[in-house]
Amino acid sequence: MQTTTANSSWLFAFTHWNWKAAVITAIFRGAACMAALRHVHPHARQHFSLVEMAYVLLTAGIFSAWQQQALGIHPRYLAWLVAVVAMPFTSLSADVLIHGLLDHVNAHALGVSALVFTLTSAMFHWHVMQNGAMLVGEQSRSLLSDIKQLPGLMLSFVATPVSRLRELLATNPVDPTEESDMEAAA
Repeated sequence: MQTTTANSSWLFAFTHWNWKAAVITAIFRGAACMAALRHVHPHARQHFSLVEMAYVLLTAGIFSAWQQQALGIHPRYLAWLVAVVAMPFTSLSADVLIHGLLDHVNAHALGVSALVFTLTSAMFHWHVMQNGAMLVGEQSRSLLSDIKQLPGLMLSFVATPVSRLRELLATNPVDPTEESDMEAAA
């Protein structure tokens, strides 16, 4: 029984390849690349975008399956680090390598924006999956149902950090009349 569980754990990325995330990510990343490389010759820009879409179609489903599998990791901060930091950095590094081999486009300008986009996307994807959307397998719902849920999830993705910051400030209010450590030291 232990072997079956271990094998199914290793095969999860292939048995739960997330086609929903792969298709949506490929469309958005291909379009983002075309927009970011608008100054490049159209043929080179289209080739770069097609390589990006193909890479994402092949890998986003696997990485998203691993993100879904990470929902079961405890403690939660470790699951978040794996799903939002480790996997996206690994994917982005492989993406850079693939483009370095296949494209002759100077895409250094994409570096920082790609990193920000990748991390923000991974955080949003984690948020969406934690709320039951964009999952595959036994926990899956229809793509249409997931898409209908996305506007509310986008709103909660933006609102959650703001409300948590308000809660934190409410429990630890800053008193402007209180002398700071820096002022006391001076």
